[in-house]
Amino acid sequence: MIKQVGILFAALLLFSTCTSLEKDSPVDDQHGLVVIWERSYDTYNWSAYAPPLVINDSSLIYAGDGAIRCVTLDSGKTIWSSIFPTAGFMHKRFVLDQSRLYGFYQRDTVFAINLTDGTEAWTSIINSNREFGWVTDIDESYYYVGVNGYSNIKRILKYGKSSGELVDSIQVERMPWSVIYNRNRIYSSNGWSPPDNPNDIGRINCFSSDNFDTLWVYNTLHGGSFSLTPPVIENSILYAGTVWGGSLGNEIVALNAETGARIWRTTTTGCYQIVLHDDVLYCDLGGGILALDKSTGAHLWETHLPVADENSALAYWDGYLYNNVWGGLYS
Repeated sequence: MIKQVGILFAALLLFSTCTSLEKDSPVDDQHGLVVIWERSYDTYNWSAYAPPLVINDSSLIYAGDGAIRCVTLDSGKTIWSSIFPTAGFMHKRFVLDQSRLYGFYQRDTVFAINLTDGTEAWTSIINSNREFGWVTDIDESYYYVGVNGYSNIKRILKYGKSSGELVDSIQVERMPWSVIYNRNRIYSSNGWSPPDNPNDIGRINCFSSDNFDTLWVYNTLHGGSFSLTPPVIENSILYAGTVWGGSLGNEIVALNAETGARIWRTTTTGCYQIVLHDDVLYCDLGGGILALDKSTGAHLWETHLPVADENSALAYWDGYLYNNVWGGLYS
């Protein structure tokens, strides 16, 4: 069993010195948050973008310490450390199945490591030399990753999960920052500039995972890029938000994941992350949180924080929202 626990687990169990909880007073009277154990970073002294993952209710995988590490859930004791020293830092989320974790390293290596001991299962060297997309994904047989390679050529690559062999690829117009798999479809989100238009606008492409045929394309109406907000898919509905819209504004949309038809659209100051719970969509604004009705996009409430952070992370747990902003944990 694999559980994505979000920034909350990182704040409470791993990096308590970076939260609003004090060491000499580990219990928050209002919410009952308790520091069970903590680990100090050995290398960079900063955290990664990807939320930690709980494996089989016994171990925890996290990154941002110059490695990807697996530790015991009850005590934080090291089980293994990845042989790829800086892997994982730029991942927005971990991608793994029951036996392996998949990712990219530096600017030219795609890899799989074994979850039992962190050893290399396979590596594949590609002509990247620039950057990988933050969000990658897998299906039953393949690993999908977006890349901006030599000569500024952007592609989505398809690797065999068992061997690491490059099976297929497709060239796309803009950098595929997020590549999401769902029901035999690949969804790629990015920024996009039409001809003779100086303003970036957002684009989501939907491809067949079998042959990369384009099934539909969605473009934002007035500006903003999907590059920092990975789409979220639930019950055949895709939710996504834009950033950097400037004077043209930003939007959050709900799309039919099968056809690309827009179900609703609402404007916002910018959306860096989407969390769904029951009938509510929560959007991380960078400096606050916006709650929307999931079915209609209607504004339910909005709250602002005293500081703003484009790399903030949002999680829902037990009736509360937790937002990690500039080293503080707000709930």
